Amino acid sequence: MTDSIQPIIRKARELASSIREHEITLRYNETLARISNDRQAQQLYARLIAMGKELNDRLSAGGAIERQESSEYEMMQKELEQNTLVKEYIQNQKEYLNLLNRVIEKIKNPS
Repeated sequence: MTDSIQPIIRKARELASSIREHEITLRYNETLARISNDRQAQQLYARLIAMGKELNDRLSAGGAIERQESSEYEMMQKELEQNTLVKEYIQNQKEYLNLLNRVIEKIKNPS
């Protein structure tokens, strides 16, 4: 039985290597490393994630989403506009996750 799955395991390793070496993955890992060394960018990103979770929770509970005009919201918006690393990281993360989703979809539906 194990001999029959070896070709599949070999192809899976090739696929994993192709994903690791893909330019999207390389860009994502590079910005991940940069953001890991930037405390201010990490904090802004964490606040954005928390805000997104809060909005998702409200939507899940059937609540309405209103645009907040609080000073905290405006300040975070300005920080995001000025922090190119966080914007770059979010974009690269989105592209990386899209790559993985496309690969998974192709595995599920090869035709």
